Amino acid sequence: MNKLYIGNLNENVTPADLEKVFNDHKISFSGQFLVKSGYAFVDCPDEQWAMKAIETFSEKKLPGKQIIFKIFEF
Repeated sequence: MNKLYIGNLNENVTPADLEKVFNDHKISFSGQFLVKSGYAFVDCPDEQWAMKAIETFSEKKLPGKQIIFKIFEF
């Protein structure tokens, strides 16, 4: 599974904010970020990119909140 759940987001975070964070850290993603109030989803090209995103962002804050990255499972 290559879909990531991104949780505990500030309600004002936009898809552009998440794209910038991923691009700044050179993390590849596919398609658009689906952003809702407090969480988002994004597809990664493969499982390795998804795991790299989780490892890279495991201790990151955006803006000021500890964000949660997990593989999304149905």
